[in-house]
Amino acid sequence: MSYTPSFSENEQTPAQRLDTVQFALGVSATAGGQASAESVQLYERYILGEIDLAYIGAAVREMYPQYPSNDPYAKYAPGEGPHVEPAPLVEAVPGFEDKAAEEEAPAGPEVPAAVCVAQLRAFVQEIAEHQATQPPRQRYIQIDV
Repeated sequence: MSYTPSFSENEQTPAQRLDTVQFALGVSATAGGQASAESVQLYERYILGEIDLAYIGAAVREMYPQYPSNDPYAKYAPGEGPHVEPAPLVEAVPGFEDKAAEEEAPAGPEVPAAVCVAQLRAFVQEIAEHQATQPPRQRYIQIDV
């Protein structure tokens, strides 16, 4: 079975996709999270251009399904979410000129995908080593006042 990934303009090159993954892993690390071996393999395939973010999302939901919870603070049942209307389309003010869009940054040399994958592995290892040196996280407690 062949899968054709779809990339936005910000994820056209392996280096751009690496930046996306590093940002996501960095945000996760600030909350004490760490990438599993399975998710790192998915990110490597993403950087190589074999799959896209939609594929990763579906694969992660399949690997880690949500189960019903007895948690009284859970807002939504699995598969449900807030029911909100989509945001209205915003148009630029007449006469507005987006100079940033007109001035494109000069393209640097393209980084090979294999180098980007190696950088990802080093980044994941660096996060794991850093988190191993940190004290255990203290969870916030809820106090009824």
